[in-house]
Amino acid sequence: MTITRRRFIAVSGAVATTAGASLSADERIVSLANSRRDELTDLLSALVRVQSLSGESAEDAQQVVKEYLRDLPYRIEESADRPSRYEDHAEYMPPNPPSDGPFINVIGWPKNPSGRQSAMFSHIDTHSLDADWETDPLTPVIGSNRMIGLGTSDDKGGVAAMLVASSILASERVPLPVVMSLHGKGGGSRGSLPVFDRLSKTDHGINAVLYVHPAETGRGLDDIKNAVQGVVDLELTVSGWRSPPMEIGSVDSSDWATGGNALDKCWALIEHLRNNAFRDTEFNLGIMDGGNRVGSVADEASARFRLKFIGDLTWRELFETASADLREAVSDPWQASLNLAGYRTNPGEAEWSLPVSRTLRSAIEEVTGRAPDAYPNHYAGDIRYPIRLLGVPAYGIGSTGGNFYGPNEWVDIDDLVNLVAVLVTTLRGWSA
Repeated sequence: MTITRRRFIAVSGAVATTAGASLSADERIVSLANSRRDELTDLLSALVRVQSLSGESAEDAQQVVKEYLRDLPYRIEESADRPSRYEDHAEYMPPNPPSDGPFINVIGWPKNPSGRQSAMFSHIDTHSLDADWETDPLTPVIGSNRMIGLGTSDDKGGVAAMLVASSILASERVPLPVVMSLHGKGGGSRGSLPVFDRLSKTDHGINAVLYVHPAETGRGLDDIKNAVQGVVDLELTVSGWRSPPMEIGSVDSSDWATGGNALDKCWALIEHLRNNAFRDTEFNLGIMDGGNRVGSVADEASARFRLKFIGDLTWRELFETASADLREAVSDPWQASLNLAGYRTNPGEAEWSLPVSRTLRSAIEEVTGRAPDAYPNHYAGDIRYPIRLLGVPAYGIGSTGGNFYGPNEWVDIDDLVNLVAVLVTTLRGWSA
């Protein structure tokens, strides 16, 4: 489906001509964004109608993105990426749901790049088609200033805002950013990891990045993601032994005092790791299993737990240090092993006080009238890829929305228009 923008460019030109003398620069950008409101909702509607679930290629949805970019001064680069090629990468996390694609990712490179290059990216894949939707999830419904539909807030609204903002920047003859429509759900290994890994090996010239995706708080532009926590899920398994049963066929008759209770040992090893390898992390014990026999000595036990961490720690470092610690702490007849059990992602942080951050925060306050807050509590967030792989600051912003991971997902249309204005204002400031 082709989204026509020419009539909107004509309108924006009229706004610039007639209102330029009476409006401040920031008010004029807001007016320009408002003049593209119908274009924005049409584009988002077109994206919602094309299914691109997490784990699917998204080829058809990316076609909508490419059609829009073709009318702008961009060179389009398309890739078909497979997560399995990155299994040994330090930033790899197994995709959820498991699948190996290929997955289609699209980059728009400015045909006339500037010396101060910036970038925006959003993710094209959506949550699954769950039950209990009150409307058809692939048919956008607009009412009470909301658009309801799968991906409206997470994150096709971000894709649409990013594209329309790029169109306004082109019409204003402001240096264009690199724009990327990627796969980002389920850990980012389908899109964000392969794309930013390739960029890291080139002379990309990018010095700051916007991830056009709202903080998961649902508060829209009130929050900026400037940091993400590292997280790793681990499982500790311990094997012990029972003394011989004193009664035929009854393991419960074994002498408790002379058995090696694996549950007790598992608990002791957890405390040992928390005081040593995990001392600089947050620790949460999720599941502990010592079997289903309350009257016997457990000869095997396991514990699943999650670590959260910040700073220079990595999940691989924590895993390898803890594994080595266990080898020293456990001796015959005990056996213990540590295995990866789910999430594995490293932390990343962009400084709140950097000039690019101040420009972004100022743009949000100018458009919305409220200074934004930092939101550093998310984990597995895709801002970590430009931060860790490109070594540049990255910030996540988006629109007010709701029901990110369930039925009846929605986005606030007024806030989506404000997002376009913030993107234009920020990127104009970054290129100055």
